Amino acid sequence: MGGVRDAIVVGGGHNGLACAAYLARAGLDVLVLERRDVLGGAAVTEEPWPGYRVSSASYVVSLLPPRIERELRLRAHGYRVSLIDPDYWVPYPDGSSLTLWGDVGRTAEEIARFSKRDADAYVEFDTYFERLGRLLRDLLFVVPPNLTLRDAPSWLKLGIRLRRWSGRDVAEIVRLFTLSGADFLDEWFEDERVKGALATQAIIGAWCGPMSPGSAYVLLHHWVGQVEGHPGAWGWVHGGMGSVTEALAAAARTAGAEIWTGVHVRRVVLRDGRARGVELEDGPVLLARRVISGAHPITTYLDLVGEPHLPDEVVRDVGRYRTRSGSVKVNVALGELPRPTAWDGPIPGDPHTGLLAVSPSIAYLERAWDDAKYGRTSERPYLEAVFPTVFESGIAPPGKHLALCFTQFGPYRLADGSWDTEREAYGRKIVGLLDEHCPGFASSVEHVEVLAPPDIEERFGLLGGNIFQGEMSPDQMFSMRPIPRYADHRTPVAGLYLCGSGTHPGGGVMAVPGRNCASIVVRDARRGRG
Repeated sequence: MGGVRDAIVVGGGHNGLACAAYLARAGLDVLVLERRDVLGGAAVTEEPWPGYRVSSASYVVSLLPPRIERELRLRAHGYRVSLIDPDYWVPYPDGSSLTLWGDVGRTAEEIARFSKRDADAYVEFDTYFERLGRLLRDLLFVVPPNLTLRDAPSWLKLGIRLRRWSGRDVAEIVRLFTLSGADFLDEWFEDERVKGALATQAIIGAWCGPMSPGSAYVLLHHWVGQVEGHPGAWGWVHGGMGSVTEALAAAARTAGAEIWTGVHVRRVVLRDGRARGVELEDGPVLLARRVISGAHPITTYLDLVGEPHLPDEVVRDVGRYRTRSGSVKVNVALGELPRPTAWDGPIPGDPHTGLLAVSPSIAYLERAWDDAKYGRTSERPYLEAVFPTVFESGIAPPGKHLALCFTQFGPYRLADGSWDTEREAYGRKIVGLLDEHCPGFASSVEHVEVLAPPDIEERFGLLGGNIFQGEMSPDQMFSMRPIPRYADHRTPVAGLYLCGSGTHPGGGVMAVPGRNCASIVVRDARRGRG
């Protein structure tokens, strides 16, 4: 089936496509193999019901850097984003609400209705996070040096690159890696409603509660993103998240890459200890000088390569890699937009053009986590919803709407029963929770799709349902991601690389791992190594 390629990319997720685009731009002969009939991995637009185009898994964009947009000319390939504004609209049981805007002064005015002290603190809080977010953006395009003496020169270069960091900056980053989101927010704010609204991003996609050590960093991770120059903002991609994929695929094809779908890779072909290509599920072998995997690190190491071909310490480290999740995506087709009790403005309004978040307090979020860590779905889950039909009507039939709900928590494994019976019950729970805040919501529901962690794993290859391809904890970040000694996208198998979110800088639709991996592959190819 053809000659020897320069590179085969296993997995047509957004990182795999970005990697392929950069490799092809560098002049390499690249083939992308995707097991599903649709590209994109979790960044995909699908049609679960006639006339509805749903962003099944990932649903908003924030972490995709402007640098990648420019370099791959994504706008020219149809990529278009609308700012989700306000950032969050949070209703409370007493009928009040809090709106968090991208504009600091406007948000401070909102917070002042609850606490003048918290309003003043928020201005400083925003400045604090903007600085740390800016510093962490310096690390996005850094390939982490490995924890070996051989990488000492790379550590020195990294130190020179980060010379703008002060001792205080380093101390604050370390604190956020170890501090809980609850303790951190307690240092800044006094009102429980304000802290609840700000704690939402401390648990997104994470297997922890807001009182768990390290959850403060999860909050900072989301602050690294920006949309249209607005730090920490979210954006709706027109056409759904599949449009991100389409733009990346177009960039890759324009550069000369070839992309096949519906092709299942059984294993990486090894000869003389080196990756020489891949064997497909139906038998054919495709040869390549280098193989790049966008699949989950555990899948790549243990399934595509196999334990007998790996050092014992690598097998042990991969076995320790944590990839748990409590994220449940609930997609809902609606006959009409909801009207929240706490909103008396026009429809659509702030609750619909922003993210509607049910997060009244840190205690609420922690109780939701308490259920999950004992194997139960949260009695009262965390929920955030976006209404994409406000930004473009063509993704639903005329007069109809969508609510895409990211919720927590639903454990991968349930202590009692299974997701076969819990899936429908959990969907009803989410609909009921929204109906509490938006009377009449339940009666407007026409279709519901629930993707529990096992569904996310099966459909998108995200083991455990973890949306980041592995937990974003201190021991699984930077030079430790996914495992020590192999954080630079290389693996112990010569010619085999990792380009997915299981590598630095981690999860989210950002395409940075793909770009960074391509830089290493190109460097190795030009030097005749790897």
